[in-house]
Amino acid sequence: MNQCPNCDIATAEDRCPLCRTELTEGEDTSMTVWYPEYDIKEKKIQTRISRLAILLGSLAVLICFAVNLIVIPQFLWVFYVAVAVFYILVSLSHTILSASHIGGKITAQVISLTILLLVIDFMSGNLQWSVDYVVPFLIIAGILLMSISILRVRLNWTGYFSFLLMMLAMGFVPLIFYITGLAKVLWPSITAGSFAVTIFALLLVFANQTFMTQLGRRFHL
Repeated sequence: MNQCPNCDIATAEDRCPLCRTELTEGEDTSMTVWYPEYDIKEKKIQTRISRLAILLGSLAVLICFAVNLIVIPQFLWVFYVAVAVFYILVSLSHTILSASHIGGKITAQVISLTILLLVIDFMSGNLQWSVDYVVPFLIIAGILLMSISILRVRLNWTGYFSFLLMMLAMGFVPLIFYITGLAKVLWPSITAGSFAVTIFALLLVFANQTFMTQLGRRFHL
């Protein structure tokens, strides 16, 4: 390829198509890379690490289950280990090693952390600290983090749409906990639901056309 020093273009012609200057072959012609390079070796390593982690985690749970039944069969503390291993595997395979969408990573973290906290609370005597306080504010933090990510990408926020809808729907889960009697403190549940409604209303106001278009595509309206 020949490089034009005046127009800064590369061409296979002997003269520049713009200024008609006679060209010589450029020594350092850079090429535009439209897509990131796919590293097969790195991907294989990540897959092997993920599979090894799943195998080791499963073995750890099985060993702990056997020890639990032998030593203290009346108290199944193995569930603590199982949910902890579950959360670690989700974080490693889906959040750290995966090239998944950031919206999906946030959603997966909120869901897996919610499951972890609910199981720990239930196993420790059902003190309801998870459903009363921690889970509502965890969901608020997830919606807030998703909103900040959307503000950073601005015009390209539509890729977050499905994950944002999931997070907004989760904002009403604490209210369901309260209505069903699982939670006893009302104000954190109302705060989570109100925050989800507020974000939904802001999308309707400031991204009205785009938001309605994406909503129609998802629900075939």
